[in-house]
Amino acid sequence: MHQFSLPIRWRTLIHSGARWSRHALSPAALIAEFPINRSVAMKAQLLCAAAIAVTVGSCSSNTSAPENRCGDTALPLAGFGAAPTITSVLLEVQAGGIVVLATASDPQGSGNLVNVTQEISVFRDARCESPPITVKDDLAGSGIEESFGTAVQAAAEPDLYSRIASASTWPVAVDFRDADGNRTIGRVRASVVK
Repeated sequence: MHQFSLPIRWRTLIHSGARWSRHALSPAALIAEFPINRSVAMKAQLLCAAAIAVTVGSCSSNTSAPENRCGDTALPLAGFGAAPTITSVLLEVQAGGIVVLATASDPQGSGNLVNVTQEISVFRDARCESPPITVKDDLAGSGIEESFGTAVQAAAEPDLYSRIASASTWPVAVDFRDADGNRTIGRVRASVVK
């Protein structure tokens, strides 16, 4: 590693508090002032160019790999500690609309889930960019499938109904809790059943 001191002209600028000119900070000016470090400066420029190329390359889209814009995770989804575990979320396609079904279990038993309101939010698009439709219900017990009702009416939202009906999975957000306040939240892929 080379050690050097700043040229007198630069030391004067620094000590006098003068403003640096754009030319004084250019790579050409730096190389001219420090000829010993010409090879180091060139290597630094090459490394900088390589870093920029790698960064730009990593930001470009790769059409062969699917994107997970929703940030969803696979089921089962468990919260921390004694929180409920969501084992199944289904979107059932019926003639009148899309019905939401879910199953969850609690390590402390059914009594810890009964009469506690749970929420499932069905996104309006496959990329989770539009505000979701939220349905709420309590569970009949641990490990028992529960209907949360119709989230999408076929007559009211025919486009959304058709998109969900033609998909095999659809993103939803879940917010389940038990009587003790333990909570499981996240985004998952609901299976679409016909």
